[in-house]
Amino acid sequence: MDDGHIIASLLENTVAKYPDYPAVRWIVKKQIPEKSYRELNEDRNKIAGALLKNGFEGKQVAMIGTSSYEWIASYLGIVGTKITAVPLDPMLPPIELCDLINRSDSEALFIAPKLASMIDIVKENCPAVRLFVVLDGKPSPEDSSIVSFAEFISGEDGAAVPEDKRPLSDDVCTIIFTSGTTGKSKGVMLTQRNLYDDVTNVVVTFDPGTTMLSVLPIHHAYCLVMDWLKGFSLGATLYINDSLLHMVRNIGIVKPQVLLMVPLMIETIGKRLGAIKSDLPKPEIGKQLMGENLEYIFSGGAHLDPAYIHLFEEYGIKVCEGYGMSECSPTISTNGQTGNRPGSVGRVLANMQVRFVDGEIQVKGSNVMKGYYKMPKETEEAFSDGWLRTGDLGSMDEDGYLYITGRLKNLIILSNGENVSPEEVENTLLTHDLVGEVVISGEENGLVARIYPDPDAVEAKGLSPEDVAAQLQQILDDYNRTQPLYRAITTLKVRKFPFVKNATKKIVRAKMDVDEAPEEA
Repeated sequence: MDDGHIIASLLENTVAKYPDYPAVRWIVKKQIPEKSYRELNEDRNKIAGALLKNGFEGKQVAMIGTSSYEWIASYLGIVGTKITAVPLDPMLPPIELCDLINRSDSEALFIAPKLASMIDIVKENCPAVRLFVVLDGKPSPEDSSIVSFAEFISGEDGAAVPEDKRPLSDDVCTIIFTSGTTGKSKGVMLTQRNLYDDVTNVVVTFDPGTTMLSVLPIHHAYCLVMDWLKGFSLGATLYINDSLLHMVRNIGIVKPQVLLMVPLMIETIGKRLGAIKSDLPKPEIGKQLMGENLEYIFSGGAHLDPAYIHLFEEYGIKVCEGYGMSECSPTISTNGQTGNRPGSVGRVLANMQVRFVDGEIQVKGSNVMKGYYKMPKETEEAFSDGWLRTGDLGSMDEDGYLYITGRLKNLIILSNGENVSPEEVENTLLTHDLVGEVVISGEENGLVARIYPDPDAVEAKGLSPEDVAAQLQQILDDYNRTQPLYRAITTLKVRKFPFVKNATKKIVRAKMDVDEAPEEA
């Protein structure tokens, strides 16, 4: 018999205890609308009912948009039955999004109103998609395949999903695409149990009604699971941050008790705190900038300098660093409200085991992914004797605290927590005839492109060194215009000689800064 480790039960438990507590609030001009847990539960049941009625049981449904009430209600509706949600990065170019929609075999698309102009591109490139739900309440155009959120649920009564339509614990419920070193994004298949056990094994103690402000991208596992699903399981009130540009202002309005952030955000705020000149005690300064209620910031997605943990503590705010990856739903370890140890990424979750093989952290547990969607070779390579290979180097102290000491993989993790596959960027740039060889690396100020110009192209075009640099910069500028800000290349380094290569003619990345004439054979 199934043990009921499903996402729906997390919400249902809270609805049973606190039906009238506010679940979601958002800022619209000077208004702050809200939805209670009862209303959220009814709306997600309506979404589930409408999808089942339209024949989507056992199918995949893609989602493109930023955080909104409609997005999270739709996600809960999708995973509340035997359907798989595929959250996608709204900042990706439309053609890349179409590729991911096709690779995930999605047959419906829930899309934010600001991105609705993409629907025509999806229609042209994704023939399997037969339903588009625009995540707002405006009437849809004269196209039966396009409906608004309000229209889609208008014929539903919000009744609970029938028992035979509820998912089982080991059903895949979410596919999250993550960058990989193969040069191709991989679809991480997460089951109901994966997400349920991740939520329930991250131990924090907050009162029902605790206020949280969600500032991270909702398509990331960290935000989706630890902000939203964990928050709902605690009966918290989650506020939606409408823009990173408004984050500090919104913190002042909302006065949250808890924030989830990536290191770049923490570092930016830390520098602002440090720059304030005042005779007030530091905790008072912290309250002025971050609201008088903020107690905890949970950090994940990249390494955080422990100096910032100590800095925020001076201002009365506890920063707790954790560690994870999408393949682990996403949490592997975390520092908690007590026993916080700066410099470490905390203790491994109770449902997980960890081992070290040649210094590499390897894990197993009930929140480890089922595999990569339709990528059996990559799935096999990700595991060793049933243990997930994280690609990270680390160690553990005598008290069970985990420390990350480096990376095995080429995958670039930027300070804002975003992952960039260098091969994906390199392969795009290599389509230009002037680019002979290229290596992308992540450095302090962003992505760096080291390019060896193709000598034949240079000669054919009669280019001077200045012309070469100018044309390569134009190629990078054109590339940057099509990419999210975090994937922009900030620095160009033009090489005089080819890169050092190994016996199989692959570039040796460790020697990418060696720019010398190759030795004669």
